[in-house]
Amino acid sequence: MRGALRRTRRLAAVNVVPLTEEHALQISGWQYEFPYEWYDTSNDPRRVELFAHPAKSETLRAVVDADGALVGFFNFVREGDEVRLGLGMRHDLTGHGFAQPFIRAGLNYAALEWRPKKFRLWVARWNERALRAYRRAGFREVKRDAESRFVEMEREGLI
Repeated sequence: MRGALRRTRRLAAVNVVPLTEEHALQISGWQYEFPYEWYDTSNDPRRVELFAHPAKSETLRAVVDADGALVGFFNFVREGDEVRLGLGMRHDLTGHGFAQPFIRAGLNYAALEWRPKKFRLWVARWNERALRAYRRAGFREVKRDAESRFVEMEREGLI
């Protein structure tokens, strides 16, 4: 599964496609290592519900490698002239330098689909690995307060 993505590490190695029932089933079984188990779909009823009926969702997309293997997902929510992102990468691919092609694939897809002026996302304030990846992808922190578990980040649209 990892072969194609690991060999190429290029944006062309991943594609954004409609999220299927099979993709949703795979995502629901992902088990992240400590301290990232917080991202396990089974730990959050809202995530369970989100992936329960992917065919009915207009916001979910899968990211697959050149062989069609599931790499991760995006949840794109359009609000006005911005797109809000939720995303997740397959647990065994995290921490191996694949974040930038993965994030870039999602941003390119959303830019072509909706032409937003801004992208916005929220990341757990303790997740330094994700914060670094988003900064490298051009996001900047716009809100970090002591009362929230999340850091709000944004970046300009691509087109």
